Amino acid sequence: MAGEVALLDALDRQARRRAEGIATLSVLEGPEALGGTLWERWAARQGLTVVEVSGEDPRTAALEWARALATARDLGADAEALATFSLTAANPRHAPVFRGKTAHERRVLLEALPPPAMLPEATWALCRELVMGREAVARGALPDAVSTALQKNLNAGLRALHALVPPGKAPVVRVPAGAAPSCRGLRVAEVLSNAVPALAVACVVSSEALGAFLSGGETRLKALVREGVLEIPAEPSESSSAVAALRKLERDGASDAQRVSAAEVALAVLTGAGAAGADRARSKAEAYLRDRLEEHPRTSGLFELNARLHPGDKRSWEVDLLCRRFRIAVEIDGYYHFQDPERFRRDRRKDLDLQREGYWVYRLLANDVLSQLEHILHTLDTLIEARGRELAGREPRHGHRHS
Repeated sequence: MAGEVALLDALDRQARRRAEGIATLSVLEGPEALGGTLWERWAARQGLTVVEVSGEDPRTAALEWARALATARDLGADAEALATFSLTAANPRHAPVFRGKTAHERRVLLEALPPPAMLPEATWALCRELVMGREAVARGALPDAVSTALQKNLNAGLRALHALVPPGKAPVVRVPAGAAPSCRGLRVAEVLSNAVPALAVACVVSSEALGAFLSGGETRLKALVREGVLEIPAEPSESSSAVAALRKLERDGASDAQRVSAAEVALAVLTGAGAAGADRARSKAEAYLRDRLEEHPRTSGLFELNARLHPGDKRSWEVDLLCRRFRIAVEIDGYYHFQDPERFRRDRRKDLDLQREGYWVYRLLANDVLSQLEHILHTLDTLIEARGRELAGREPRHGHRHS
C-alpha cells in the first residue's frame, strides 16, 4: 500500500491521543479493502485483533464488542485482578484472596469490605458481580452482568467493561460507515469513542461518501470526523506506474537509449503473463537496472549481471546482480515467482545459501525497477555504506584482519 509506513505512524499518533483520554475516531478515507487492511495491520503491530461491529445501533455494537472481549479474555479473572489490586491499594494490610472460595464466600468477603475509592461506582459494581459469579460463567461466554450493565447505562457499562481489561489488551473496533449521506456507522462510532476514549475505533469511508456527510453545517460529530481523517491513496496499477515512470524520464531529460530501454522493460512487465513472459520481463528489468547501477556513482563498477556463485558444498547459484566486494546480492522477481510454489521454495533455498555465505539479499519486483528506481538506488547506497562500516570495523590500524 502506498505510503503505508506514514499511515501507520499517523495511527500511532492517534493512539497516543487516546491514551491521553482524548476521544479520537480513526476515519480511513479511501477504498474499503485498503482501509480495512491498513487497520488490521496497525492492530497486528499492537498485538491486537479487530472486531467488526454493527453500524446500525450503538447498543448492538457494544454487545458485539463485549462478546468478542469475552471470547478473547477471561473476564472473571480480569475482574478478580482489578478487585484485588484496588482493594489492596485501599488497605495494604488486608489483601483479599478470592482463589479457592465459593461464590457465597466471595460475596461475604466483598460485602465486608468498603468500595475502593479509586474505582467509579459502575466499574466496581460490575467488578463485584463478575467476581461473585465467575464460577457460573462458561469460558468465552458473555456474563449476564455485562449484558445487564450495558442495558442499564450504555456509556457507563462500556467504561466499566473496558476498565476491567489491562491497558493495551482490548480488541480494536471497526464500524461500517454506512450509506451516504447519513453514514449512520459514523454516529455509532462516535458513541463508542466518547464512551471510552481509550478504545480504538475506526471507520472506512469513501471520499464521495465522506464529502456528502461533511457537507452542510458543522456538528460535534463532523468535528470529530475531520480531526481523525487519514487519506488512503488508491494503489496505482502496474500500467499507470509504468507510464508515470516513462513520463518522468522524459521530463528529466533522459537519453533516448535509456528511455527506449525503460519502455522495453515496461512492455515486458505489462505483457509478461505466464512463466516465459515473466522470465522475459525479469531479464529486461535486470539489464535495465544493471545499466542504471553503472551510471550511479556509488554503485558503478560494483555489480555483475547474472554472476555465478559457488557457496561452500552447496549447489551453485546464478545471482541477478552480485556485488562481491560488499557481499550484496540483488534478486529481481517477476510476479510469476509467487504463483509457482516450487519456484518460491527454490528462491528461499537460494536466499538461505547466500546468507550463509555472508551475503545480504535484496529482493525486488521487476515492475518496481522502473517505478521505484530512486528508492532502489537509495537502498543500495545505504546497504553499501553499512557494509563498508562493518568491513572497516574488522580492519585494525596495522592492517591485519581480525579472525
